[in-house]
Formats: sequence, structure tokens, C-alpha cells
Amino acid sequence: MSNYKKICIIDDDAIAVFGLKRGLQSMKSIPEPLIYENGLQAIEGFKKMIEEGTELPSFILLDINMPVMGGWDFISQMNAIWPKDKEKPTIYMMTSSISDQDVEKARTFNLEKNYLIKPVFAETLVRILLP
Repeated sequence: MSNYKKICIIDDDAIAVFGLKRGLQSMKSIPEPLIYENGLQAIEGFKKMIEEGTELPSFILLDINMPVMGGWDFISQMNAIWPKDKEKPTIYMMTSSISDQDVEKARTFNLEKNYLIKPVFAETLVRILLP
């Protein structure tokens, strides 16, 4: 059983999202994820959840490189709007890049251990979601 009540995927790659959803569906206890195509859509969705008082995601799979707003900018914006009385979500960064710069940037957000190279397979999702 996962400790995460609400899962969110933020990725502009429809094939990657499809694969992630299939991997999550293979785990019976995992809720249907929220899907956003870029960081800005996710920020707007999170703002609406905050205004309505609905539960925010506790786990986020976040692509680094997206149009409109990428993963790094999303994290900064999310931190700015996240309610102070709510625990911040667990974030896993995803990328198809093997750039050392991305790994270094992950360190600045303390996410170097939560860094996944695409494609992300079901076995990886099981390992990180089901303790």
C-alpha cells in the first residue's frame, strides 16, 4: 500500500505519460494520477486546489524539460504558492537527458536521489511508491 494519497504527473510527452499511467495502474493500491502537460498548467491546477481547499498531491513525477514552464521553474513556483501548513510533496525529476548540469541542478533542490532517467518502468515506480 502506498503512503501517497494523490499522485501527479507533469510531462509534455504523451508516450511517457501513457507508460507512467500503465505502470501506476499495475499497482492496485495507487490512485488515478492527475496529469498536467507543463509546469504552468500544474501551478494553475494547484492554485485552484488551494482555493477550493481540496487535497494537494503528495507525490509528483516531474519532467525537467517542457515548453511553457519546465520542471525547475515549476518547483520554484510551487514552493512560492504551497501552503505553509501543508507538507510538501515528494518529487521525482524525470529526464531523457544525461546532462551533468541537470544532475547538479537537482542537487540545488536536494533532489539528486530523486532523479530518474526516462523511460521510467513499472519496476521503478513500484520501488519508489511501495515501501
